Amino acid sequence: MKAIFNRDVLLSALAPAAAVAPAKNTISTIEGILFECPGEEDGMCRITSYDMEKGLRTSIAADIIEEGKYIINSQNILQIVRSMPSGDITIEIDEKSRVKITGGTGYFEINAIHGDNYPSLPLLAGEKCYTIPQYVFRDLVTKTAFAAAVNSQKPIFNGVYFSVENGVMRCVGCDGNRMGVAETDVGENAAEAGFIVPAKILMEILKMVHDTEDTIDVMVARKHVIFKIGDFTYFSRLIDGEYINYRRIIPENFERMAYINTDSIKGAAERASIVTEDKLGGSSAKTYIKLEFEEKELKITSASTGGSVYENIPVSMTGEDLVIAFNCRYLLDALKACDDAETVCFKMNGSLMGICIEKANGGEEEEEQKVRYMLFVMPLRMNGK
Repeated sequence: MKAIFNRDVLLSALAPAAAVAPAKNTISTIEGILFECPGEEDGMCRITSYDMEKGLRTSIAADIIEEGKYIINSQNILQIVRSMPSGDITIEIDEKSRVKITGGTGYFEINAIHGDNYPSLPLLAGEKCYTIPQYVFRDLVTKTAFAAAVNSQKPIFNGVYFSVENGVMRCVGCDGNRMGVAETDVGENAAEAGFIVPAKILMEILKMVHDTEDTIDVMVARKHVIFKIGDFTYFSRLIDGEYINYRRIIPENFERMAYINTDSIKGAAERASIVTEDKLGGSSAKTYIKLEFEEKELKITSASTGGSVYENIPVSMTGEDLVIAFNCRYLLDALKACDDAETVCFKMNGSLMGICIEKANGGEEEEEQKVRYMLFVMPLRMNGK
């Protein structure tokens, strides 16, 4: 195989492909990126990475001098191409699977594996398809994936639940301590569905989507989901299992509501995290952040072995005063997901009951919002309470 690539174009495909391929695996072929020259059409090289659970496929332009199909270690090829100057890069692989990568005034030599050894991919087609603007998809994921678990023993918590019903696509992320729910309209004729997508692949896809009207296609098969963004096709095995009845977690009524400037409460929580995560004392111990809600003022305090913090910000509150505490990181992650809101509404009951955080209605009417959302955070029990 021998092909000539534009270095920047090649790098734009290798970076996301290498992010999907595992850096270390007992199966050497999975650690690599599959190069197919030509791909589905002449003058194009198809690039694929796949770890048996999730994968990425794309095609880039190339001057193909000699056809071939080989697997090259993802980290090696990525680091080499990054180190080379802009311009043309030639990748040449001989019959002994020895790779020569030439660019600028020098070259590298590494090993490859013949492409026939690459694992079989799932069929990249779905029975149900939804087309969503990229900025809407970004909102759906950022307001839910933050609440998904990383390595929970219950697999369903490691993913985001997508449901399509009555023309509405709803996404839910939950790890047992916090939850994000976001929804958007996808049209009355949208096929109904329910599936759980691993949060890890969604975080990789977020790197590729932009705040534009350009669309992303979501295709759902029996065991896989496919996301097509321009020339990039991401795919992932679905998480098998029945998702929790998340609606039962959210209270129907609230005794207290507090309206707070989003930047003010987020900034205060970020400053409090210096103490709650004990960065001052150099310890890994974590303490809680305490919020004291009064009619017109919110007092924010925290203390640890390394120091303490106090801050107060104005609020507009209905209902009786309340003192409640949270894991600061959980609260801060939820507030960061509200970056599109100038003012947020905290809906609360008691000091040991979860709170809902929503975008406060302002100049934009709720029905005009492309993405409607609600964030839920469970409190912590305070010392002596």
